[in-house]
Amino acid sequence: MSNTMFFSLLLNIGLLVLIATMLTKIPVVRSMLLGENNPIGSRAALAVIFGLVSIVSTYTGVRAQGAIVNTRVIGVLAAGLLGGPYVGMGAAIIGGLHRYLFDIGGFTAVSCAVSTFVEGLIGSAFSRRFKAGKIDNTGIFLITALAEVCQMVIILFISKPFPAALELVRLIAFPMITMNALGMVVFIGTFNIVFMEEDSQFAEKMRLALGIVEQSLPHLRKGLYSTKDMEAAAEIIYNSTSCAAVMITDTQKILAMKGEARYNDLKGEALLKPILESIHDRRTTTFTCARKPDPLYHILKNHIIVAAPLIEMDKPIGSLTMVVRKHWVTSQPNLNFASELARLFSTQLELSDLDYQKQLRRKAEFKALQSQVNPHFLYNALNTISCVCRENPDRARELILTLSAYYRQTLENDQYMLNLHTELYHVSSYLELEQARFEEKLQVIMDVEDDLNCLVPSFILQPLVENAVRYGADTKGMRTVSIQARTIDDFVEISVSDKGPGIPMDMVIQLYSGEGRGGVGLKNVHRRLKSIYGEDNGLKIETSPAGSRVWFRVPRSMEHDAENR
Repeated sequence: MSNTMFFSLLLNIGLLVLIATMLTKIPVVRSMLLGENNPIGSRAALAVIFGLVSIVSTYTGVRAQGAIVNTRVIGVLAAGLLGGPYVGMGAAIIGGLHRYLFDIGGFTAVSCAVSTFVEGLIGSAFSRRFKAGKIDNTGIFLITALAEVCQMVIILFISKPFPAALELVRLIAFPMITMNALGMVVFIGTFNIVFMEEDSQFAEKMRLALGIVEQSLPHLRKGLYSTKDMEAAAEIIYNSTSCAAVMITDTQKILAMKGEARYNDLKGEALLKPILESIHDRRTTTFTCARKPDPLYHILKNHIIVAAPLIEMDKPIGSLTMVVRKHWVTSQPNLNFASELARLFSTQLELSDLDYQKQLRRKAEFKALQSQVNPHFLYNALNTISCVCRENPDRARELILTLSAYYRQTLENDQYMLNLHTELYHVSSYLELEQARFEEKLQVIMDVEDDLNCLVPSFILQPLVENAVRYGADTKGMRTVSIQARTIDDFVEISVSDKGPGIPMDMVIQLYSGEGRGGVGLKNVHRRLKSIYGEDNGLKIETSPAGSRVWFRVPRSMEHDAENR
């Protein structure tokens, strides 16, 4: 009898594994099993499914001394572990009521019905730990064994007469505890394959999506404004996937398309209209069929069109549309892939737009600094030239040309970063004009290392030198301005110093705090340096009654932020 029970239980386990395998192939069941917060309807459906599994186990069991040796516990426990308390108890009620009605008045009808409810409670109690990955195969084995032990105890307490119940438990306890525990491990393992397959597919899709985004990154940085770059991005997607065609659109037209030659006519209005509807609805949409004489009919006979909106700053800006070959199970995976890829594209486009806005702000800041060229300097320069005209017309002509060149460079130069020597040449033009004004009362000392090459923000020295000339006079009216540039490790330190009364400390405090209105030129330079090189790399000021020194450091690398804006 014992061998018969073992064999029967083994067949039952095989049947349950087959049922589990079939269930995992049904997309609806897969989605319900993988769902985190299933609605009531999905939970009820899962409860019915696992309840039916327990019923099948009852029917396929073998009778022994007025009882049924079966694998009913597997369906009920699995329902609790996989689906949670609602599913577990729903399956337990279905399986328990059926067991009672299956053999009303039977020797173990009541005890087995009650034990089925208890098994549902046990599975539900361990559901959270199971979903958190804290229960391995050993744990599943022990939980099932515990449930079966509870069933044996309930039979002993409820089934009458007690001697018959005791003899029954002695006969069926070991086969049912061991085989159901082993069967549960195999049954749950079958469902775990679903999760592993899903994780593997997700990882592969993410790897593919991230690879596409990585390749497309240089093109996405330029946004949707460059048709050439959008065509390159579409080609990368097309070559990386099995799509028949790939399109990138804005909210009005198709920007780029890559695909088989027969899909060239997709650029028409017939396709654009449903895509624009998807963009307007802000959701990924699949187009699977069309009727004659719809222009998309011939395409949708064998293909699916998946349109995923591109969202930037919570505003739809276009779509990523893919044409994929039709297959009865491919619609949802392709929709998910397109949606995820579009989300990654949207993120990169948003970052590129933020970078573009940052560039615009930098350029605006640069222009603002240019506009702060002291108008008094122009007036003073013109007055100086006017005086020189009477005494030395040739010198006056040279100064006029110098002033013209200075302002042309100041007003027309839109380069964000310049070679240090170019910046020093610009400053030299300014100092030449000031030299004509102050004559022997202005002394300039230029100390720059030979062969020193580095990039500096354009127009960064002018305000510092101008401050030194305007406020750096000593008690005798002499102005000594020293400009120094030297290499320190991987940096170039550039300083402007004078021998005047020094910068007031309250102005220095205001500069670092960002408060007050004084020292606009210094504040602008300080802010620009921090925005380019980091918060700790603004202006440094040393001041005393014997003079002041203003300095900053820039990287020696010629490649740092060298783009022209």
